[in-house]
Amino acid sequence: MRKNGEETRTVLDGMEIIQRNDFQNFTLDSVLLGNFVKINRKTKKILDIGTGCGVISLILAKKSKAEITGIELQEEMSEVAIRNVNTNNFQDCIKIINDDIKNYDKIFSKDEFDVIVTNPPYFDYDGNINQISDLTQISRARHNIDITIEEIVKISAYLLKNNGSFSMVFRSDRLVEVLGLLTKYNLEPKRMKNCYTGKGKNAKLCLVEAIKDAKKGFVIEEAIYVYDENGEKTEYIKKLYGKDI
Repeated sequence: MRKNGEETRTVLDGMEIIQRNDFQNFTLDSVLLGNFVKINRKTKKILDIGTGCGVISLILAKKSKAEITGIELQEEMSEVAIRNVNTNNFQDCIKIINDDIKNYDKIFSKDEFDVIVTNPPYFDYDGNINQISDLTQISRARHNIDITIEEIVKISAYLLKNNGSFSMVFRSDRLVEVLGLLTKYNLEPKRMKNCYTGKGKNAKLCLVEAIKDAKKGFVIEEAIYVYDENGEKTEYIKKLYGKDI
């Protein structure tokens, strides 16, 4: 049995990602989100809210020349993220900040970013202790103990430039709620992908992009399937990881 604090290393598209077994590890949802985010030549500044081990920032750094900032509340995870940035030689374009995004107005400027991306805590916490993990740090990553999705959306709307994009991944059962929050804060939903474990299954995850102060117009893109009819990972998923998995 491994002790808390032991490290693992995962290879992702040619990068080596350090993780700790006593903190929330990145999963497919972060990889999907990094791939989903659209970057163009006008993208100069990107913010990754709740960067964790830095995996989304690293994925974006591979397809962008932008200046990327990852902000992470938990000190231990921010230290892991810094190590991952340095190990993969992205220290010139990725900066990791250990702070609470709720301090956004003291850390950043209004309308500062072209792109904001987040893989937020998925679950509402209603005070029931049976909901949470024995490891507080994992519960904080999974439940909105520290911040809600609405707070993230509101903060992002403040920090985004006009026509800047906001992308996030979330559980499909929160789709109606998320779309309502985006429009409430003038982030117009523009494109979405649904992710299914396999054919004939209900969607598990949604990926959505919204544009600040944009005109209406919404596209539901081709769905993502994790497993094929033989129970094997699809080629789409294998390509994301850059190896056979």
